[in-house]
Amino acid sequence: MEPLHITLGGRYTRDKKNGTLFTVNGAATNFTFEQTNNRFDPLAVLAFDVTSDVNVYAKYATGYRAGGASSRSLNYRAFGPESVQSYEVGIKSKFLDRKVRLNVAGYIMDRKDSQVDFNFYIPQQNGTIRNTLETVNAAGITKIRGIEAELTVKPVDRLSLGLSYAYTYTRVPPAQNTVQEALNADGIPVFQEVFIVYTPANALTGTIDYSLPIGSGSTELRFHFDGNYADPVYSFDNEPVLTEKSFIANARISLADIPMGAGGQKLTVAGWARNLFDTAYIYRRSAANFPTLGDYANYNAPRTYGIDATVNF
Repeated sequence: MEPLHITLGGRYTRDKKNGTLFTVNGAATNFTFEQTNNRFDPLAVLAFDVTSDVNVYAKYATGYRAGGASSRSLNYRAFGPESVQSYEVGIKSKFLDRKVRLNVAGYIMDRKDSQVDFNFYIPQQNGTIRNTLETVNAAGITKIRGIEAELTVKPVDRLSLGLSYAYTYTRVPPAQNTVQEALNADGIPVFQEVFIVYTPANALTGTIDYSLPIGSGSTELRFHFDGNYADPVYSFDNEPVLTEKSFIANARISLADIPMGAGGQKLTVAGWARNLFDTAYIYRRSAANFPTLGDYANYNAPRTYGIDATVNF
């Protein structure tokens, strides 16, 4: 087999959208938008087998996200599409008699005209609150850089240990806050720092899997545990407010592949727990001073557990 592999691909997209917003705050309007975009995105992958257990590769691709308009906008303002160019290099390897697997990748993404949401809660004269959302394009290039690594070790039969790590750097150029401009009513452009949401700078996951044969057939007792750490993140595009760091553990024990008869059906029964240690952390936080709530935050789900059963035919 040849050690060099070349993969080429592409995708053509045509988006045609239009809409009308008939009512804003109970008042009749006739706001409209119409947008048509055509786009071709190529993909190229160059891979080389250094040995039968070591592969290196490089990848180039572009992507596209359609534009549109938000029905929560003050005037049904349209926003344009965003596009991205991405570059990735990496290595996939197995060694020590394939008991150890190590994959490492580094990537660069340059995103143009990133779509950014601005949320505002605007008191109305009738005493109600208007929840306004404007989506705009951040002019310029959003920079995203990252490294990902995944290690899997099988020190003994039926035991697998896994560790994965991801580092992500993001930087979005300031975006024009059209909502604040409308509220100021002075015609002066307002540019604001914005962020990519729910993207931790550092994320780490560890896993343990073990299986124990039961009897002489295919039935196994399987154990799984995973722990997941993440740095604080931004939860709103337009707010420089971070959530809390998190560590969540999950576990599962199952009796798998129990024969059910001559038809070959197999039953698996499992008990599981999510957020095993009942850890609480703030996963969403706002300092927007919502008129009826003030600054607010949301906590993650508490520990949950259950039993499920599946049948494979």
